Amino acid sequence: MIIVGGFILYSSWPVIFGKTIVLETESYDPIDLIRGNYMQIRYEINDIPVKEGFEQGDTVYVSLFETGGIWKYEDVFLTKPTGDFIKGKIKRIGSEMHVEYGIEQNFIEQGTRVERGIMEVEVKVDNSGNARIIKITKDGKLIA
Repeated sequence: MIIVGGFILYSSWPVIFGKTIVLETESYDPIDLIRGNYMQIRYEINDIPVKEGFEQGDTVYVSLFETGGIWKYEDVFLTKPTGDFIKGKIKRIGSEMHVEYGIEQNFIEQGTRVERGIMEVEVKVDNSGNARIIKITKDGKLIA
């Protein structure tokens, strides 16, 4: 019971104590064909400039700044920076570094119609950089 409670608290920590930020997506695949009602989300901050000394598999901290209500990439570090940031893992390096944050998929109710396009995803990020999706909107309308 204690283990289950600890897992629930760990998973909920960013939602309870995190800072709310809004991330803009790029065009996305509305439904995952393998998993069904899971939406695949691609964020503008998934692909960031290559930085020397970074390798595939590294945990990174992407510092963010707010402009017009949307949070954007500022810089990337191997250690926690000061200010606002989100934690991710480098999945591949090519002309850019592809970083995933654990918020690239979200369950949606069966029958929910989601068209391709740009969405805004509200997430909560705790002081360690862990993020959880709170809500997703498209053209001001709630999706999930």
